[in-house]
Amino acid sequence: MMKARDVEHYLQSLDGGWVNRERTVDTFKAGDPDALLTGIAVGWMSYTWALRRAHDLGCNLFITHEPTYYSHRDDDESFLRYEAVRAKRRFVEESGMIILRCHDLWDQIRDIGIPDTWAQQLGFGESIAGEGYYRVYDVSGQTAGMVAQDVARHTQSLGQDTVQLIGPSEKPVSRVAIGTGALTPLCHFLDVYHVDLAICTDDGLTYWRDGALAIDMGIPVVVVNHAVSEVRGMQTLADHLARQFPQTAVHYIPQSCMFQLVRG
Repeated sequence: MMKARDVEHYLQSLDGGWVNRERTVDTFKAGDPDALLTGIAVGWMSYTWALRRAHDLGCNLFITHEPTYYSHRDDDESFLRYEAVRAKRRFVEESGMIILRCHDLWDQIRDIGIPDTWAQQLGFGESIAGEGYYRVYDVSGQTAGMVAQDVARHTQSLGQDTVQLIGPSEKPVSRVAIGTGALTPLCHFLDVYHVDLAICTDDGLTYWRDGALAIDMGIPVVVVNHAVSEVRGMQTLADHLARQFPQTAVHYIPQSCMFQLVRG
């Protein structure tokens, strides 16, 4: 039978040189890496409910993209002052759940990782520029408002049927940049890729700085929820692992937009 560490070693074998082994967060966060696997669950975030769902499905390995304990390196013990966090840790320990993070690898792997699967979700074709975390696409013949409407249509299935648009909706656009999760730096998009439209996430854009700059420059920016831009990539990871390890049950734990819009 496979061990959790075997999955880690396989994922490490996919690294094309972009993961810094000395500083990576792609490590075990809980559990015994040498335990035999009963099943693998994959989800964007290791919410308490998602971990319980994985346990109910018979999985003892949960692969998460984002942190489990609310800091990038999962090392901020101050969150344990909250009972809900202490209860989460108790459940993880008592259930024997093993948690492995797959972030740095999946943020840059080509075709099946976060950037390219986000582009697929949006219905974009081949990129015309970009590398690493970033991609640029040709959207000639459309206005910013038209692209924003298209984005909303493509994210509706993930719980976000309305997106934000900063700047002029009627402006004709031709080059749009997307990033990876919280890495959607507007100035980098402008300086390096010379775009006239950016798609950013709510964790990757600072409104008082980037939003104000976009308005003053007349550069439209579409803003989506961080989760919405990455969950398809994690489903692709689950599918990939299911093909690679057919003898082990692999379950994708669906997740979606983190908030709901409430009208007054």
